[in-house]
Amino acid sequence: MENTTQTEFTQSIDNLRSIVGLIKKSIINGYLRDNWKDDKINNYNNIVLTYTGYYSMNHDCVMVQGEYLHEIEDEDDYVYDELDECYILRDNASWVETGRDGYYTHDDNCISENDIYEYNGSWISSNYMERYNLVHDCNGDIRDIDDVYYWESDCEWHDEPENDDDDDDDDDDDDDDDMDAACINSYSYRPSMKFHKLSNENENAPFFGIELEVERKNSNGLKHKYMAGKIDHEHWYFKTDGSLTDGFEIVTHPMTFNYIQQNEKTFTDSLKLLVQNGYNSYDANTCGMHIHISKNNFTTWHLYRFLKFFVENKEFIVSISQRKIEKLRKWANIEEDSDSSLIYKAKKKDGNNERYVAINLQNKATLEIRIFRGTLNINSFMKNIEFAHALFMYTKENKHISLDGFKMYIDLSCDYSNLKKFINLKNL
Repeated sequence: MENTTQTEFTQSIDNLRSIVGLIKKSIINGYLRDNWKDDKINNYNNIVLTYTGYYSMNHDCVMVQGEYLHEIEDEDDYVYDELDECYILRDNASWVETGRDGYYTHDDNCISENDIYEYNGSWISSNYMERYNLVHDCNGDIRDIDDVYYWESDCEWHDEPENDDDDDDDDDDDDDDDMDAACINSYSYRPSMKFHKLSNENENAPFFGIELEVERKNSNGLKHKYMAGKIDHEHWYFKTDGSLTDGFEIVTHPMTFNYIQQNEKTFTDSLKLLVQNGYNSYDANTCGMHIHISKNNFTTWHLYRFLKFFVENKEFIVSISQRKIEKLRKWANIEEDSDSSLIYKAKKKDGNNERYVAINLQNKATLEIRIFRGTLNINSFMKNIEFAHALFMYTKENKHISLDGFKMYIDLSCDYSNLKKFINLKNL
């Protein structure tokens, strides 16, 4: 019995010496602070063993896949996964090029469902493709847009130009040849922007850009290029869009809110022409209206409040969008963001993992509000723009925001007649 007790005692002494020795090594190698005994916040129970085999205080570590890694000493062994929003081992991470910079994510996330593609031995994002004018051809391969041709018939990119002498052309009205046609550019087209504002406007007034998707109802509607010719204007240009069945996208140059209001008749006339010539947007189920606001008009805390309003008032946002909730989740999902996540996004003016969210921050120069259902009704069209401007101004001028405060702000303004009418009509 005495020998057993003596053996256990000897083992305890050896274990204690081993622990003391490891503590000394941990201090020498920077894993444990010299004053670790004086830590008033954390006690001995908060000492952890890192995956490298040293002791450290848990608040000096990050958790990586179930292991403790020292935040400084092991910083070469881990990275932050931007998609899964957690730390991962560098050995399991891939770098994804975005065109401006890039981000790390777990190897398992490098799939097309996450808008990540392999190109020339590297991983690239959809942002990278847009920035460098790359597209997927009809075979799924990534190609330079200058090397392929877009076919309207199947909304795909091909090696050869599309043959325009098809049956559709034979069915067109004889008058088509006498009509003016406008160029409908590829989806990746980026013209030099023309900024429109009133001569007496403040130089810090925000600029708004509008994207409106339209569909031809049936083959009796005017062909795309002739429809574009009827509404061609210096204020906008036209693009193809693969998400549309038989339509195109109208994209405005940047304009101030006051400029849009003064040119409302231009929009009214064009929307009427689209309806008269067999086009729709609201009932197409494929169309949306997106509104861009210049990022440089937002400070960090202004953008934080703007984003927070969407998170805290989802039911109101869904009503304003005029979309069904399932469509909103698919094309413009309102993310469940914590305060810290909102602050992170506001500081970076970025931070979205995907484009199909209510407020897309992935564009370089603009914030994009994606919630609105497409419309060819001028009242709904202006209501959407009024909402974007009203929320921009309200969250800029008020540090404490609320839905009631926003509605009062709208009521007291003379600028938002269409928005007021909609809110009253829907009893929001």
